[in-house]
Amino acid sequence: MRGRRLGVVLVAVGLALGIGTAGVGYAGDNPDTDFSKLKPIKEPTNCKEGDGITGDTIKTGLISVTSGPQAQTFAPGVEQGIQARIDEANGSGELGDRTIELVTKDDQANQANNLTAAQQLVEEEDAFGIIEVSNAADGSAEYLYDQKIPVAGWHLGQKEWGIYPNMFSWRNSVPPEPENTYTSRPGDVMKQLGAKKIALVGANIGSSAVFIDQTKQAINKTKGLKTVYDTTDVTPEQQDFTGIADAIKTSGADGVYTGLAGLQANALSQALKQAGVDLKAIVFPGGYDDRVTGLAGYEGAYLGTEFKPLEVGAPGLTKYTDAMEAAGFEPLRFFAIQGYFAADAYVNGIKAAGVGCPTRKAFINNLRLEKGYDGGGAFVPVDYAEIFGRPFYCVYYVQIQNQQFVPVNDGEPICATKLFEDGKTKKLSAADQAKG
Repeated sequence: MRGRRLGVVLVAVGLALGIGTAGVGYAGDNPDTDFSKLKPIKEPTNCKEGDGITGDTIKTGLISVTSGPQAQTFAPGVEQGIQARIDEANGSGELGDRTIELVTKDDQANQANNLTAAQQLVEEEDAFGIIEVSNAADGSAEYLYDQKIPVAGWHLGQKEWGIYPNMFSWRNSVPPEPENTYTSRPGDVMKQLGAKKIALVGANIGSSAVFIDQTKQAINKTKGLKTVYDTTDVTPEQQDFTGIADAIKTSGADGVYTGLAGLQANALSQALKQAGVDLKAIVFPGGYDDRVTGLAGYEGAYLGTEFKPLEVGAPGLTKYTDAMEAAGFEPLRFFAIQGYFAADAYVNGIKAAGVGCPTRKAFINNLRLEKGYDGGGAFVPVDYAEIFGRPFYCVYYVQIQNQQFVPVNDGEPICATKLFEDGKTKKLSAADQAKG
């Protein structure tokens, strides 16, 4: 059971991080996305109760996945991380005279249920805003936008976070057309790790296939690198990678970049070792979770994260670890970290709106004007207007050595050197890379 649970957990992690690392800037025809005209909204002089605000509470909806087949991915980590951050805010007086009152809804990772949950929270519970970590967030995105409800959470690879300006994924939004624009980062990473002939392995589902295609183009446009083997024919249930390992050995590859995670990544890596393939690097798109360190196939592998590894240290990461341990929760769980920073972004939005009298409009407007949000040094500073609908430039990496996570690049992120968009190439300057 543990193996099956781990596989479900990390497949979701891999797809989310994989597709979330490339994309296209979104302009569209929505005037709400012209952030250049935004000006700070001041708190009202007279604060009235309503829209989830009372004299001592801020009613907040939480939508996640706590039952159904995909609950193994999200529960209990997401809610543990969120609860730890809310308890921290409520216990410290961080929000003035008010505390956050959570009302939780389970959408079972189903779009229709997600919409129903959002409608219940807004129309029946009168929630001020929503914290959301669900891969069915697209079900309610348009409704919550129409209702002008602030939403904070984690994108999980869904384009809606880069379409609707009331939605704030804690670090980056996700572009709506990832197949048109991508960065050179996969090639830059492999080059830094010393690999030159790259094999690519992905699943036969849309997000993984798109990610592998982006990676192939990025590698082939990186001087000194070339793709020698690629496949996106891996089925969701596949565990035998003998044939793929033999083909990779025949290709002469010295590096492997995958769109796989969890038990499939583990099985692929072990097959490569059994085939005697000598690799300088194998990169998995996700898996920063204490449950993978004991898997033989993960030993020596490189993994990406949107946040600094806990091993690097930062005030925000220390706060996270302390809050989780105080609640009796395991800190080194990927989805718990996502939940914590989803809630942290939400708290930051309330503070941006003004703790004396926060309004939904001010939350959405003023948080979008935030230029230096970094979760207490836990990740690259976020300019919420700048990152809306554009790709990640920089990602942190760790390598598993002796069943321990070891930060790569002295704990600093590895950043793309180029952005490829609609057939054009833009060199990314140090100033661009500083934007994350």
